[in-house]
Amino acid sequence: MRGGQKKKMNMKGKANGQENNDDVEIDYAPLDDDDDDDECIELVLATKDNTKHVGWLISDGEHAIGKEHSIPFYDTVKEGANFVGTDWKDQAVVRQAKIGWRDDLTISWMERHMQMTQGFLLIGKAPGLLVLGEPTHDRDDLTDDEKAWPDWSRTKGYILPAGCGIIIKKGTWHDFPVSVGPELTTFVINTKEVIDALMSMKEPAPMDFGDCYKVRLADRGDGRRVFPDPRPFVKSLGLLDGDATHLTSSSSESKSTPGLTFEYGHGMRRAEVSEWGGPHANYVWVVPIINVESFDSKISGPSVTRRELAKRGWHNRNRQGLKRLGRVFSQHAIPCTAVLSSNLVDNKEVMTLLHHFKKDNRWEIGAHGEDNSNSDHAGLPEAEEAGTISRSLQRLGVAFQDDEPKTWLAPEFSVTRSTPRLLSQAGVETLLDFNDDDVPFELVREKETPGSASFSSNSSLVCLPYSIEVSAIYSSLGPREYAVALESHILQMAKESRESGTPSVVCMTMHVSVAGTPASAYELEKMLCRLESQENIKWATAKEVTGCVRKRDAKMARPRSPEVDGTDPFARTNSAAAQVSKM
Repeated sequence: MRGGQKKKMNMKGKANGQENNDDVEIDYAPLDDDDDDDECIELVLATKDNTKHVGWLISDGEHAIGKEHSIPFYDTVKEGANFVGTDWKDQAVVRQAKIGWRDDLTISWMERHMQMTQGFLLIGKAPGLLVLGEPTHDRDDLTDDEKAWPDWSRTKGYILPAGCGIIIKKGTWHDFPVSVGPELTTFVINTKEVIDALMSMKEPAPMDFGDCYKVRLADRGDGRRVFPDPRPFVKSLGLLDGDATHLTSSSSESKSTPGLTFEYGHGMRRAEVSEWGGPHANYVWVVPIINVESFDSKISGPSVTRRELAKRGWHNRNRQGLKRLGRVFSQHAIPCTAVLSSNLVDNKEVMTLLHHFKKDNRWEIGAHGEDNSNSDHAGLPEAEEAGTISRSLQRLGVAFQDDEPKTWLAPEFSVTRSTPRLLSQAGVETLLDFNDDDVPFELVREKETPGSASFSSNSSLVCLPYSIEVSAIYSSLGPREYAVALESHILQMAKESRESGTPSVVCMTMHVSVAGTPASAYELEKMLCRLESQENIKWATAKEVTGCVRKRDAKMARPRSPEVDGTDPFARTNSAAAQVSKM
C-alpha cells in the first residue's frame, strides 16, 4: 500500500454503545516511499464473534458472562463459567506492561505457544491493537512449511477497547499489543517457561524452545507486512477522548511536523545544497560505487537459478571481480568508494585487496550492512535496526584500523523511516539510498539549520544520488550497451553542468559480480579512455563530495592534471595497477 493511499475498512461492532456497520474511508499515515510490496492487514473492532477463531474476548458487554453460575455468598454477583480450553502449563506468571506509541507500523515478529493460552487484559483508559492470526499448526490444507508461518488471509489487527482483554487459543499467532496513540497499560498472563525462554535471548532472533515458537517475518522474503496507522480508525469509533492523532513516540526526535511526509524518514527533513563545488562548480562529479557483498552460504544468492554451483559462483565473484575493477580504475588514477558487507571482514583475500586499494589508490570504504541475504532492514524494529547498523560500522572500523565508515548503502535499499535518523546518530555522514535529482542534498534533523552555530556533522546526512538507472545489475543491458549508456549519461550531465555552472553528481553503481566480469571490465576500460578528453569531469569518492558540500576539506579529489607534485600520475598509478595484477 503506497503512502497516503486510501483504503475502505469495514468496522463492525459496537463503539460507545452505537452499532456501526459502515465502510469508512480513512487516510492512513504515509509508509516508506518504496513500499509497493507491502501487505497491509485489515483493522477491525474486536467482537466475540470475529475473535472466536483466535481466542476468547473479555468485555463488559451485554453478553459478556454467557452462562451464569450462582454463588450463595453474594446475591449481587453474576459469575460466568470457566473458559473452556484455557490452560497454563506448570506455573502461570502475571505481569504488567506499559506500551508507548511506535512510529514503525511494520509487523516484524510473530509467535505462538502450544502449551498455554496467553492472556492480554487492557487496564486504564486507552484502547489497544493486537495483531492475531488463526492457528495454522493443525490445518490439513497447509503444507508443513506453511504451517510454520502465519496465514495472512486469516490475520487481522483487532482493536480492543479500554478495559477489555483477550485470552488467545493455543497456536494463535500474535505480536505484542500495540499502542493506538496514548500509552497503553496491559496485564499479561504468561507462563514461567515462556518468560524464562524470552529473557534468555541476548538479542532478537527466531526461537523454537521453551514453548515459544517465534519467527522473523523478513526471513521468509515474501514482502513486508504492516498495519495501518490505527489512530484515525480508533478515533472514528469514538474510543479516544479528544484528538490523540498527534501523539507519537516519547522521543522528541521522532515527532512529526504537520504536513510532513515520511519520504525521507521520521525526524528528518530535506535541505537543498547550493554554491558547492569550489573550482569545480561547473563539473559533473562522478563517484564510482563498487558493491562488495557477502551472502549466507545457506541461502540462495541473487542468481537466475538456485543450484549450488551458480550460487557459489555469484558469491565468490568478489575476489576476481574486485581485483579486475581495481586494476581498471587504478590505471586511470580514479578513486572509488567500495561499500562492503561487514561479514566479509573474515575473507582474507577480499580484505587484502581493499586494504591495498584504500592505502595506495585512495579508495574509501563504506558500509553495506552485514550481508545481502536477509537484506530486509525494513522488517526490523528500530532497536534491532540500530544494533545492526552499529555492529556493521564497528566491525568495519576495527578491520580498517579504527577508520569507521562514514558512507552507508543499505542492503537492497531496505530503508525504514528510522534509518536516516539512526545513521546520523551513529556518525554516518553520506547516504546512498536515494536516487533522486542528480544533485546532492542534505537530510537535516528537524529544528536544525545548516550553517547555524549548533549545526554539526551528526545533525545531517549528505545524500548522493545512487544512479540506479545506469546500474549494471539493475539494467538489462549487455556489457557494451551498458558502457555506452553510462558514457552518454556522464557526458550529458557534464554538458548540463558546464552550461548552467551548477555541479551535478553521478554515482557509477557497480557490483563486482556483474561489472567485474571480463567483458564488462573490458568495455568499462574503453569507456574511461574515451572520457579522458572531457574537461569538466571530476572523479571523487563519496566522502570527498560530502566534504566539498560541507566545505570542510580544502583538499579534494586530485584534479585531472598531467602533473601532480611534479610527477606523472599515470606513471605512478600504472605502477599501482601492476601491484594489483600480481595479487
